[in-house]
Amino acid sequence: MPLTFNGTTVTAVTFNGTVLSAIVCNGTTVWSASAAPVVGAAYGGGICAYLKVSGDPGYSASTPHGLIVATADQAAVAYWSNVTNVAVTGTSANLGTGSANTTKIIAQAGHTASAAKNCRDYNGGSFSDWYLPSETELEKLCLNCTAIGVLDPEGFYWTSTEADASDVSIYSFYDGAAYQDVKNSDYPVVRAVRSF
Repeated sequence: MPLTFNGTTVTAVTFNGTVLSAIVCNGTTVWSASAAPVVGAAYGGGICAYLKVSGDPGYSASTPHGLIVATADQAAVAYWSNVTNVAVTGTSANLGTGSANTTKIIAQAGHTASAAKNCRDYNGGSFSDWYLPSETELEKLCLNCTAIGVLDPEGFYWTSTEADASDVSIYSFYDGAAYQDVKNSDYPVVRAVRSF
């Protein structure tokens, strides 16, 4: 049975500065930090948004892996990058590439601000490994939008996937499709994810 507090599933318990792996009462484990994540439940500083399945990179039959989404937008209005006409090169649309894409965006010469930086600077749950999701990672979140409950089902979200020097991929949760937009567009929303 999951441990809850004020309606929120507890994912970590600390006692005297030590993170507990379990709570045992009268010899019975009543809570374990290793409880399997559930899509839509609080987990790892956000909401469990996607569980990898066979065929996904990083899938394991014995250990669940997937994506965690931040509980709120990191920015309502932010450019993809302040560098708007130079290709980042080497970004990918694939599942599992958003973190590397984010690093490449931030490493651009002349970079000072971006949707990627907003995600990297986020520290929800005291985690520092948040990133701007790739196109396929946003597609996976879109599949579970209703269960996740914290995403706009009609929203457009920035991906970390570049199309060319001026254009990038944005993802529409309204119709579950990717589109291209210019890097200095001001309407796609920024939402960070992290992997587990």
